[in-house]
Amino acid sequence: MRSIFLALTVVAAYALLRGLPEELHPVLRNCLAVLVLVLGIGLWQRRARPAGSVARSLRRPSWSDYLAVGLGILSIECLFLCFLTVVPSHAESLSRRLSESLSGQGREATQSSSDEDLSSHGSSISGNWLWDTKGRRPLPLTSNARPSNKPEIFFRPRDPSTTGFLLRSRAYLRAFALERFDAATWTPVGMPPALLTPDEGGRVNLSQPETRPGPLLRGEIIQASHPRGEDLFTAPQGATQGWVPQLRHVDPGIFRLNPAKDPEQGYTYEVAAKTVTLTGLLESGELPNLRFPDLPEDSPRLQLPSSEELRDEIINLSSKTLGDAASRLVGLRNLLWQNFQYSLKIENPKGIDPVLNFLRDEKRGHCEFFATAGALLCRALNIPSRIAYGWSGGKWYEGPGYLMFRASEAHAWTEIYLEGVGWVVFDTTPPGARTPLDLADANDPLPLMENNLLDLDSSAAAQDRARSLWTYLALSAGLGLLPVCLVLLRFRRRSPKGAQIVSAGLLPNAPSYLTRFRQACQEHGYPMPPSRTLRQHLHSLAERDQEPAFAKELLQYHYSVTYGNGAPCREQESHLMKAIKLWS
Repeated sequence: MRSIFLALTVVAAYALLRGLPEELHPVLRNCLAVLVLVLGIGLWQRRARPAGSVARSLRRPSWSDYLAVGLGILSIECLFLCFLTVVPSHAESLSRRLSESLSGQGREATQSSSDEDLSSHGSSISGNWLWDTKGRRPLPLTSNARPSNKPEIFFRPRDPSTTGFLLRSRAYLRAFALERFDAATWTPVGMPPALLTPDEGGRVNLSQPETRPGPLLRGEIIQASHPRGEDLFTAPQGATQGWVPQLRHVDPGIFRLNPAKDPEQGYTYEVAAKTVTLTGLLESGELPNLRFPDLPEDSPRLQLPSSEELRDEIINLSSKTLGDAASRLVGLRNLLWQNFQYSLKIENPKGIDPVLNFLRDEKRGHCEFFATAGALLCRALNIPSRIAYGWSGGKWYEGPGYLMFRASEAHAWTEIYLEGVGWVVFDTTPPGARTPLDLADANDPLPLMENNLLDLDSSAAAQDRARSLWTYLALSAGLGLLPVCLVLLRFRRRSPKGAQIVSAGLLPNAPSYLTRFRQACQEHGYPMPPSRTLRQHLHSLAERDQEPAFAKELLQYHYSVTYGNGAPCREQESHLMKAIKLWS
């Protein structure tokens, strides 16, 4: 029973260290884990002890003893907390870089042609936090993402119709889109950069079909400037205009802003867009009447991966849908919703192509995998498609009238192209996994300062700073308590004045015949020291010609009873007592 209880306490401590329950602070969870373990081990050790002598302390425990033990445990807990807070993230980052470097060696051959195509871009789209240094966005082999609630971008509607549309329908704020896919990597198509300048009204016009349906959404974008790369023009999906000094069109789905005049102030600009979604076209009944453009087979919008194994899997899945194009699109979406699971954790134990692992083996992944699968399945049906990245959902602040998008609401979705409509949102991520629109309470402060700058310290950044502060405090406490414990232990080792090291009570009482023999030796002037055995003392007496006649009998009986299997004999002990008495 004690072992079962110990096993339960170990399981409970493990659950606490793994972060359950989540509402408890990490410091409290770690302290509870140590307390549970100490309790389990303490109760496990409470068992019937064999009868015998028990060593006793030379002095009674003092306050310094208890204080040293308590501070020592607290110091270990603090250092353990720092270890669990700091080491896992760095270890995970190191393992991810190692995994990417190993997988990159295997992909270099298949990506060489893509690298040549990207060379025409130069550095026009590299260096941004959204992709790697070569303008590519590879899908991870494994993943264990933990997105934060850090605010990243704001949108302020300019009219009630825009506000109503965003509150009724799901908002999609697009930052960029990529069309070429191969070797588990999305890359730009490659086009000569074009400079887009504003017209007389100060508007930069973006190409959209004149017959594109939907209401015109107008609003103001507020975004920070990223010091590691050029910033992207961001707007609701289907942007038509932007009130900016100029834009650089570097890829079909990528528009660059001019460098910010003051990076600390970021960007504030107005946009206009017409967002069109597949759900909206289905509800309006317009989708069956629309057509897909005829594109050449080598168009990046129709290309399937070069891997035959992955291509066969995509074609096999797409063949499970029936009917016209509209019906097959709905079938593809239902196929992904019903047969694949949304998860931020991807294990990929075989280390295979991440898309193949998602479609065939593990069948779980985050929005980027659902969007990639949706785009490739559409291409298998000869439907032009690409992947778009941005934000979706958001948190609405009624008072100031802002829609805030956080890091946890970053999203990827599929876009399909329709004649007379343009790019349409085809979101294949299961609805239950998408971040819903969050309505802020009336007392919630908007993370914007007076000059419309992002106030990152007011929300997630404040939480990160508080977490770092806890870590530093725990580390300081753990290191600071160690010398205190050592000082207390040094005082603890000092015995009280007048204390003598005695062995009384530590060993069983000596037999009566042995006690009488020691007294006789004392009377003869040859005392037997406590550290000397009977054999050694008899040998010492023999060297001095003082060995008694019963020495051999005494030695044989004593060693037989004490160290052998001989049973005590009262008659023989009485005989020895008489012999010792006569010798004395």
